Amino acid sequence: MRILKCLLLLFLIILLTGCWDRKELSRISIVTGMAVDKGDNDKYKLTIETTQAREMTYQTATGAAPSFVYSLEGNTIAEIAHKFNIATASIPVYSHMRLLAISEEVAEKGMLQFMDFVDRNREMRDDFSIVIVKGNSSAGDILRVNNMYKKSASLKLFIQLMTSQKDWGGTPDIKLNDFVRIYNSKGQSPVLTAVKLVGDPKKGGNVENMKSEQPESYVNISSMAVIKTGKLVGYASLYEVRDMLFVQNKIKSTAITTNCTNGKFEYRITNSKTKVTAKEINGIPNFFINIKTEGNLDGTECFRNYKNPTTFDELEVSVNKKMEKEIREFIDKTKVKFNADIFGLGEMLREQDYQHFKKYGNDWDKGFVESKIHIKFNSEIKRSGLRKERAIMK
Repeated sequence: MRILKCLLLLFLIILLTGCWDRKELSRISIVTGMAVDKGDNDKYKLTIETTQAREMTYQTATGAAPSFVYSLEGNTIAEIAHKFNIATASIPVYSHMRLLAISEEVAEKGMLQFMDFVDRNREMRDDFSIVIVKGNSSAGDILRVNNMYKKSASLKLFIQLMTSQKDWGGTPDIKLNDFVRIYNSKGQSPVLTAVKLVGDPKKGGNVENMKSEQPESYVNISSMAVIKTGKLVGYASLYEVRDMLFVQNKIKSTAITTNCTNGKFEYRITNSKTKVTAKEINGIPNFFINIKTEGNLDGTECFRNYKNPTTFDELEVSVNKKMEKEIREFIDKTKVKFNADIFGLGEMLREQDYQHFKKYGNDWDKGFVESKIHIKFNSEIKRSGLRKERAIMK
């Protein structure tokens, strides 16, 4: 019995050893964003944004800058990330990072080897967004643009990307694990959201920019960047992002505007489900994409008797034709312009018909170009909103 008590006491002593790796709050700074550019003297230029907690809330804000942005150059991101104390007194902590921005130049040159450090680092989580900064702006510039919403440029853009994906389907919502998995797969090419800096980044860094009703500098979600063999090969529009998400069964909500006999109307999707059947027929991969959606009539210029449920049939046919044509044209475009399967159709063939998929080896893009796509879009308008007739009549 005495031996048992001694063992229990030793066990309890181990639990009371405290936090051996603790860091005092006064000695650390939380990194909310990281940007990678091509260096002037070395391979990379790394920029980080750290937030000033006191300035992030209205109760304690004094009007000072809400965040601190600093850049360093080096030949590896791992090297740079651990020597920011050259300029800062506190220790950077990367566990709450919300954004990784990559310049267009870095992506075009295929300098994405630093992603191994980001993926391997035990301190960084995998739930931050990754974007390509389009145009002549450096990736570090977007971390310097203050705004009235979240004060921190990284936090604002992170929420902006999440909202766009959920409410309209304008971003692919790629996190670190998603990018690494797709990058290493044999049946899909990765994509990333592309953003663009509008205005002068120097003015965007002023506190006045965040107080202005019309900011002189801000960051827009621009398009989608397509990555193939580790390099940026082109961009797709916001509407084409949505087409891709329909195929991937990732649309949560969106709005489709199309034509009726004497005007236009908007179909607001509230539920979407996609089923893809993949199989090889006569030596050619075939994909049967069946998309079923439900939603509401959100606005209309069409003169119809909306009290009659059959009135919706014509509108549904118009939506179906528009989306089938739009999705098919985008898939054909990716075959010709990018020669890259960004939809993950190759992965679906691998899962459903592996015997035929394995013959392509590491060259699935050839099979994707030769593939035949069959698309069926089925829309169902459930209700017409609060009124049955048009609010404004002729």
